[in-house]
Amino acid sequence: MKITYIEHSCFSVEFENVVLLFDYYKGQLPEFEKDKIIYVFSSHMHHDHFNMSIFELLKEYPNIKYVFSSDIKIAFGRSLFNMHGVTDDIYEKIEFMRSNDVLETIDLKIETLNSTDEGVAFIVTVDGKTIYHAGDLNLWVWNYKDEDFNDNMLQDFEREIAKIKNRHFDAAFLVLDPRQGEWFNLGFDYFMKNTNTDKVYPMHFWNDNSVINMLKAMNCSEIYRERIISY
Repeated sequence: MKITYIEHSCFSVEFENVVLLFDYYKGQLPEFEKDKIIYVFSSHMHHDHFNMSIFELLKEYPNIKYVFSSDIKIAFGRSLFNMHGVTDDIYEKIEFMRSNDVLETIDLKIETLNSTDEGVAFIVTVDGKTIYHAGDLNLWVWNYKDEDFNDNMLQDFEREIAKIKNRHFDAAFLVLDPRQGEWFNLGFDYFMKNTNTDKVYPMHFWNDNSVINMLKAMNCSEIYRERIISY
């Protein structure tokens, strides 16, 4: 299993026969082997997680499949896809997944959780390895929001993580967003303390990777800091 950080919340995960590409919207992609099946995931409609340019991959890679959150279908519809050169036959092959959904193919198993923002988080099992990509499922506590909002956010986040409590993940891609100020680490920390995750890759830090070392220096991360991947 080879993991490559691309930009923002985008990663590729390469296996012997399959490649997973999560939440591409910009950045330089690796060169993938042409005979591998590439699964392209988009967790939700936000511009920093979904870009129609991912359909350009069809020109280079014949074995490609698209798995999107259903909010993308609702927000854009077939006509907008058509306007960006996505023909009806390609559109019909896109798998749109709702929250708490399961999809199994000959190559892998995909599960989803409900995001605390838009769309879904993905859990993908391939070749006996299980990968978690949070999308925008995070504990979005903000100092400009009122107490009710933040309390409801905490309840929503904890409810989703309870569905995977103590579950093993070989790798997880988690939000670590400096815009949250003093609360930037809350969702990341809660996930790590409620799952059994081997390696964790921070994402969604808006080019400010200083938050990674900030988290590593905090007392709360002592039990898992060696598993945090730095860039």
